[in-house]
Amino acid sequence: MKRPLRKCSGFTLVELLVVIAIIGVLIALLLPAVQQAREAARRMQCTNNLKQLGIALHTYNDTFLALPMGVLQQHNWRVGVLPYLEQNNLYEQLNFSETFRGDQNNANTPALGGTTVDTFVCPSSPLDPNMNPGWNGLKYQYHHYMGVSGAVGTSVGTCQKHYGWNCDNGPFSVNKKVKLAELTDGTSNTMIVGEQSERVKYTGSGVGSWPFAEGKTMAPGGYHGGWEGPGNLSQTGTQYGIMSGIVPIQYGPNATCPDPWDCGYCYINSTILASAHPGGINILLADGSVRFISETIDLNNFKLLALKSDGEVVKFD
Repeated sequence: MKRPLRKCSGFTLVELLVVIAIIGVLIALLLPAVQQAREAARRMQCTNNLKQLGIALHTYNDTFLALPMGVLQQHNWRVGVLPYLEQNNLYEQLNFSETFRGDQNNANTPALGGTTVDTFVCPSSPLDPNMNPGWNGLKYQYHHYMGVSGAVGTSVGTCQKHYGWNCDNGPFSVNKKVKLAELTDGTSNTMIVGEQSERVKYTGSGVGSWPFAEGKTMAPGGYHGGWEGPGNLSQTGTQYGIMSGIVPIQYGPNATCPDPWDCGYCYINSTILASAHPGGINILLADGSVRFISETIDLNNFKLLALKSDGEVVKFD
Protein backbone atom coordinates (compact mmCIF):
# COMPACT_ATOMS: atom_id res chain seq x y z
CA MET A 1 0.00 0.00 0.00
CA LYS A 2 1.41 3.31 -1.02
CA ARG A 3 1.73 6.05 1.55
CA PRO A 4 0.21 9.38 0.59
CA LEU A 5 2.72 11.99 -0.36
CA ARG A 6 3.18 14.70 2.26
CA LYS A 7 2.72 18.21 1.07
CA CYS A 8 5.94 20.23 1.58
CA SER A 9 5.43 23.24 3.80
CA GLY A 10 7.51 26.42 3.70
CA PHE A 11 7.53 30.12 3.01
CA THR A 12 6.55 31.41 -0.31
CA LEU A 13 8.56 34.26 -1.77
CA VAL A 14 5.77 36.70 -0.98
CA GLU A 15 5.58 35.53 2.65
CA LEU A 16 9.34 35.83 2.99
CA LEU A 17 9.27 39.37 1.66
CA VAL A 18 6.47 40.28 4.07
CA VAL A 19 8.46 38.91 7.04
CA ILE A 20 11.56 40.83 5.97
CA ALA A 21 9.49 44.00 5.61
CA ILE A 22 8.01 43.54 9.10
CA ILE A 23 11.46 43.00 10.60
CA GLY A 24 12.70 46.13 8.83
CA VAL A 25 9.82 48.17 10.23
CA LEU A 26 10.46 46.85 13.75
CA ILE A 27 14.15 47.76 13.49
CA ALA A 28 13.26 51.22 12.21
CA LEU A 29 10.94 51.67 15.18
CA LEU A 30 13.38 50.32 17.76
CA LEU A 31 16.55 52.05 16.56
CA PRO A 32 15.55 55.58 17.62
CA ALA A 33 14.51 54.23 21.02
CA VAL A 34 17.87 52.51 21.43
CA GLN A 35 19.70 55.67 20.38
CA GLN A 36 17.65 57.75 22.82
CA ALA A 37 18.42 55.30 25.62
CA ARG A 38 22.13 55.47 24.84
CA GLU A 39 22.07 59.27 24.75
CA ALA A 40 20.19 59.33 28.07
CA ALA A 41 22.95 57.18 29.60
CA ARG A 42 25.67 59.39 28.13
CA ARG A 43 23.93 62.54 29.33
CA MET A 44 23.64 61.02 32.81
CA GLN A 45 27.40 60.36 32.83
CA CYS A 46 28.00 63.93 31.65
CA THR A 47 25.83 65.17 34.51
CA ASN A 48 27.79 63.02 36.95
CA ASN A 49 31.08 64.47 35.67
CA LEU A 50 29.84 67.98 36.47
CA LYS A 51 28.73 66.87 39.93
CA GLN A 52 32.23 65.50 40.54
CA LEU A 53 33.69 68.82 39.44
CA GLY A 54 31.31 70.56 41.85
CA ILE A 55 32.49 68.40 44.75
CA ALA A 56 36.13 69.03 43.78
CA LEU A 57 35.60 72.81 43.64
CA HIS A 58 33.83 72.85 47.01
CA THR A 59 36.60 70.77 48.56
CA TYR A 60 39.18 73.14 47.13
CA ASN A 61 37.24 76.09 48.52
CA ASP A 62 37.06 74.41 51.95
CA THR A 63 40.81 73.81 51.88
CA PHE A 64 42.02 77.19 50.59
CA LEU A 65 39.00 79.35 51.54
CA ALA A 66 38.52 80.33 47.89
CA LEU A 67 37.91 78.82 44.49
CA PRO A 68 40.98 78.23 42.33
CA MET A 69 42.05 81.05 40.04
CA GLY A 70 40.32 80.70 36.71
CA VAL A 71 43.56 81.29 34.84
CA LEU A 72 47.00 81.95 36.27
CA GLN A 73 50.60 81.83 35.10
CA GLN A 74 51.04 78.91 32.67
CA HIS A 75 47.91 76.91 33.65
CA ASN A 76 44.27 77.14 34.75
CA TRP A 77 41.81 75.91 37.38
CA ARG A 78 41.57 72.43 35.92
CA VAL A 79 45.10 71.70 37.10
CA GLY A 80 44.30 72.91 40.63
CA VAL A 81 41.38 70.53 41.15
CA LEU A 82 43.22 67.39 40.01
CA PRO A 83 44.01 66.22 43.58
CA TYR A 84 40.29 66.41 44.37
CA LEU A 85 39.35 64.26 41.36
CA GLU A 86 41.48 61.31 42.51
CA GLN A 87 44.23 62.49 40.16
CA ASN A 88 46.87 63.31 42.74
CA ASN A 89 49.37 61.01 41.04
CA LEU A 90 49.09 63.06 37.84
CA TYR A 91 49.27 66.32 39.81
CA GLU A 92 52.49 65.24 41.55
CA GLN A 93 54.19 64.67 38.20
CA LEU A 94 53.66 68.24 37.03
CA ASN A 95 56.40 70.86 36.93
CA PHE A 96 54.90 74.29 37.57
CA SER A 97 57.97 76.14 36.39
CA GLU A 98 57.32 74.83 32.86
CA THR A 99 54.54 75.64 30.42
CA PHE A 100 51.38 73.55 30.02
CA ARG A 101 51.23 74.10 26.25
CA GLY A 102 50.67 71.20 23.90
CA ASP A 103 53.19 72.54 21.42
CA GLN A 104 56.17 72.70 23.78
CA ASN A 105 57.92 69.51 24.78
CA ASN A 106 59.16 69.88 28.36
CA ALA A 107 59.04 68.22 31.78
CA ASN A 108 55.21 68.15 31.72
CA THR A 109 54.95 66.28 28.43
CA PRO A 110 55.41 62.72 29.83
CA ALA A 111 52.50 63.31 32.20
CA LEU A 112 50.15 65.30 29.95
CA GLY A 113 50.90 64.12 26.41
CA GLY A 114 48.02 61.91 25.30
CA THR A 115 46.61 61.73 28.82
CA THR A 116 42.83 61.90 29.25
CA VAL A 117 41.16 62.64 32.59
CA ASP A 118 37.73 61.09 32.09
CA THR A 119 35.95 63.49 34.45
CA PHE A 120 36.60 66.26 31.93
CA VAL A 121 35.11 64.28 29.02
CA CYS A 122 31.42 64.26 28.08
CA PRO A 123 30.69 60.85 26.49
CA SER A 124 28.11 62.44 24.17
CA SER A 125 30.78 64.56 22.54
CA PRO A 126 31.92 63.58 19.03
CA LEU A 127 35.25 65.33 19.62
CA ASP A 128 38.53 63.59 20.35
CA PRO A 129 39.71 64.98 23.72
CA ASN A 130 43.31 64.68 22.53
CA MET A 131 42.79 66.24 19.12
CA ASN A 132 45.41 68.36 17.42
CA PRO A 133 43.93 71.42 15.68
CA GLY A 134 47.38 72.44 14.50
CA TRP A 135 48.99 73.82 17.67
CA ASN A 136 48.72 70.83 19.98
CA GLY A 137 51.09 68.34 18.47
CA LEU A 138 51.76 66.73 21.86
CA LYS A 139 48.01 66.07 22.20
CA TYR A 140 47.34 67.64 25.55
CA GLN A 141 43.72 67.10 26.54
CA TYR A 142 40.96 69.43 25.40
CA HIS A 143 38.32 69.61 28.12
CA HIS A 144 34.56 69.59 27.63
CA TYR A 145 33.76 71.83 30.60
CA MET A 146 34.62 75.54 30.87
CA GLY A 147 34.81 77.70 33.99
CA VAL A 148 32.48 80.69 33.77
CA SER A 149 34.13 84.12 34.05
CA GLY A 150 30.97 86.23 33.86
CA ALA A 151 29.12 87.82 30.96
CA VAL A 152 29.77 90.38 28.23
CA GLY A 153 27.57 93.44 27.81
CA THR A 154 26.27 93.86 31.36
CA SER A 155 26.38 96.80 33.75
CA VAL A 156 28.57 95.08 36.35
CA GLY A 157 32.27 94.31 36.40
CA THR A 158 34.80 94.86 33.65
CA CYS A 159 35.24 93.11 30.32
CA GLN A 160 37.99 93.66 27.80
CA LYS A 161 38.71 92.19 24.41
CA HIS A 162 41.90 91.16 22.68
CA TYR A 163 41.59 87.93 20.68
CA GLY A 164 38.40 87.18 22.58
CA TRP A 165 36.61 88.62 25.60
CA ASN A 166 37.64 88.27 29.22
CA CYS A 167 35.47 89.39 32.16
CA ASP A 168 35.86 89.64 35.92
CA ASN A 169 32.19 89.57 36.92
CA GLY A 170 31.84 85.80 37.29
CA PRO A 171 33.04 83.01 39.61
CA PHE A 172 36.36 82.58 37.77
CA SER A 173 38.80 85.26 36.72
CA VAL A 174 42.37 85.85 35.53
CA ASN A 175 44.98 85.74 38.30
CA LYS A 176 42.33 86.23 40.97
CA LYS A 177 40.69 83.94 43.49
CA VAL A 178 36.99 84.27 44.24
CA LYS A 179 35.40 82.91 47.40
CA LEU A 180 32.09 81.09 47.28
CA ALA A 181 30.91 83.64 49.84
CA GLU A 182 31.42 86.36 47.21
CA LEU A 183 28.69 84.84 45.04
CA THR A 184 26.08 87.05 46.65
CA ASP A 185 23.42 86.20 44.07
CA GLY A 186 23.34 82.82 45.77
CA THR A 187 25.17 79.63 44.88
CA SER A 188 21.95 78.13 43.50
CA ASN A 189 21.62 81.07 41.09
CA THR A 190 25.22 81.23 39.81
CA MET A 191 26.61 79.14 36.97
CA ILE A 192 30.17 78.13 37.71
CA VAL A 193 30.96 75.61 34.94
CA GLY A 194 29.34 75.19 31.53
CA GLU A 195 29.51 72.43 28.95
CA GLN A 196 31.56 73.04 25.80
CA SER A 197 31.70 69.64 24.16
CA GLU A 198 30.71 70.31 20.56
CA ARG A 199 31.94 72.35 17.61
CA VAL A 200 30.47 75.83 17.37
CA LYS A 201 28.54 76.75 14.25
CA TYR A 202 29.55 80.01 12.61
CA THR A 203 28.51 82.26 9.76
CA GLY A 204 30.83 84.10 7.45
CA SER A 205 33.70 83.21 5.17
CA GLY A 206 37.41 83.71 4.76
CA VAL A 207 38.59 81.03 7.18
CA GLY A 208 41.58 80.35 4.96
CA SER A 209 43.87 77.61 6.20
CA TRP A 210 42.46 77.54 9.73
CA PRO A 211 41.42 74.06 10.90
CA PHE A 212 37.70 74.32 10.22
CA ALA A 213 35.52 71.48 9.07
CA GLU A 214 32.16 71.61 7.33
CA GLY A 215 31.29 75.12 8.43
CA LYS A 216 32.04 74.60 12.10
CA THR A 217 34.89 75.83 14.26
CA MET A 218 37.16 73.81 16.47
CA ALA A 219 35.31 73.47 19.71
CA PRO A 220 36.79 73.66 23.21
CA GLY A 221 38.57 76.99 23.60
CA GLY A 222 42.30 76.49 23.87
CA TYR A 223 45.15 77.26 21.52
CA HIS A 224 47.51 74.58 22.87
CA GLY A 225 45.18 72.17 24.70
CA GLY A 226 43.04 72.62 27.77
CA TRP A 227 45.57 72.89 30.60
CA GLU A 228 47.36 76.09 29.59
CA GLY A 229 47.31 79.61 30.96
CA PRO A 230 48.97 82.86 29.81
CA GLY A 231 52.72 82.77 29.55
CA ASN A 232 53.11 86.25 31.04
CA LEU A 233 50.52 87.73 33.40
CA SER A 234 52.21 91.15 33.28
CA GLN A 235 50.98 91.59 29.70
CA THR A 236 47.64 93.24 29.00
CA GLY A 237 47.16 92.12 25.43
CA THR A 238 47.01 88.66 23.94
CA GLN A 239 46.89 86.89 27.31
CA TYR A 240 43.20 87.74 27.50
CA GLY A 241 42.40 85.75 24.40
CA ILE A 242 45.02 83.04 24.06
CA MET A 243 44.29 80.98 27.13
CA SER A 244 42.11 78.06 28.09
CA GLY A 245 39.74 77.05 30.85
CA ILE A 246 37.35 79.99 31.25
CA VAL A 247 34.64 81.61 29.17
CA PRO A 248 32.36 84.67 29.51
CA ILE A 249 28.80 84.43 28.24
CA GLN A 250 27.88 86.59 25.28
CA TYR A 251 25.66 84.21 23.27
CA GLY A 252 23.16 81.53 24.22
CA PRO A 253 23.77 77.75 24.36
CA ASN A 254 24.43 76.16 20.96
CA ALA A 255 24.20 79.58 19.29
CA THR A 256 25.73 80.34 15.90
CA CYS A 257 28.82 82.52 16.10
CA PRO A 258 28.48 85.60 13.87
CA ASP A 259 32.18 86.43 13.86
CA PRO A 260 35.05 83.90 14.23
CA TRP A 261 37.23 86.67 15.71
CA ASP A 262 34.67 87.15 18.46
CA CYS A 263 33.70 83.61 19.44
CA GLY A 264 34.86 81.18 16.79
CA TYR A 265 38.57 80.61 16.48
CA CYS A 266 39.84 77.86 18.75
CA TYR A 267 42.39 80.10 20.46
CA ILE A 268 39.73 82.61 21.48
CA ASN A 269 38.56 81.89 25.02
CA SER A 270 35.18 83.60 24.58
CA THR A 271 33.78 80.63 22.69
CA ILE A 272 30.11 79.60 22.81
CA LEU A 273 28.95 76.94 25.24
CA ALA A 274 27.65 74.04 23.17
CA SER A 275 26.96 70.33 23.41
CA ALA A 276 25.86 67.34 21.38
CA HIS A 277 22.85 66.82 23.66
CA PRO A 278 19.59 67.53 21.83
CA GLY A 279 18.23 70.96 22.70
CA GLY A 280 20.72 72.40 25.17
CA ILE A 281 23.69 72.00 27.52
CA ASN A 282 24.47 70.90 31.05
CA ILE A 283 25.69 73.48 33.56
CA LEU A 284 27.06 73.26 37.09
CA LEU A 285 25.71 75.71 39.63
CA ALA A 286 27.89 76.90 42.49
CA ASP A 287 25.83 74.93 45.04
CA GLY A 288 27.02 71.72 43.34
CA SER A 289 23.78 70.96 41.50
CA VAL A 290 23.57 70.33 37.76
CA ARG A 291 20.85 71.65 35.46
CA PHE A 292 20.06 71.18 31.80
CA ILE A 293 19.66 74.56 30.12
CA SER A 294 17.57 74.79 26.97
CA GLU A 295 19.14 76.45 23.96
CA THR A 296 16.02 78.63 23.82
CA ILE A 297 16.73 80.25 27.20
CA ASP A 298 16.41 84.04 27.20
CA LEU A 299 19.91 85.42 26.61
CA ASN A 300 19.61 88.00 29.38
CA ASN A 301 18.69 85.25 31.88
CA PHE A 302 21.62 83.16 30.68
CA LYS A 303 23.97 86.08 31.27
CA LEU A 304 22.49 86.68 34.73
CA LEU A 305 23.33 83.07 35.61
CA ALA A 306 26.98 83.81 34.81
CA LEU A 307 27.24 86.87 37.09
CA LYS A 308 28.31 86.48 40.68
CA SER A 309 26.87 89.59 42.34
CA ASP A 310 24.51 91.58 40.15
CA GLY A 311 21.50 91.31 42.47
CA GLU A 312 19.07 90.40 39.68
CA VAL A 313 16.48 87.63 39.84
CA VAL A 314 17.43 84.61 37.71
CA LYS A 315 14.96 82.63 35.65
CA PHE A 316 16.05 79.27 34.26
CA ASP A 317 13.70 79.31 31.28
